[in-house]
Amino acid sequence: MIQEAAERSDCVIVGRCADYILRDLKPFRLFIYADMRSKITRCREKGADAAAMTDKALQQKIIAIDKKRARYYQFYTEQNWGDKANYDLCINTTHTEIKKIIPALGEFLI
Repeated sequence: MIQEAAERSDCVIVGRCADYILRDLKPFRLFIYADMRSKITRCREKGADAAAMTDKALQQKIIAIDKKRARYYQFYTEQNWGDKANYDLCINTTHTEIKKIIPALGEFLI
């Protein structure tokens, strides 16, 4: 499905090893990251289930999810998730809202 979508038209695919699957098409590969405090804040703003969790519990959940992402990526690509060598651009969203980056990124890619 990823291959078909990319061959049909320009698209944005988040995760699912799309960068690796589409490597022959030479996609523009982004990695978005932030520090733990920012991740916790973002989770609290977005998820109702996060409101009931302590900061420590939420941090443990975030770490567990990131570990699963890393294992998934490693298993299917034999590469390290988050390794800057696998991406064209890495963006630290610690001090910036992701929504504010999108318009600037669109200008960059045109």
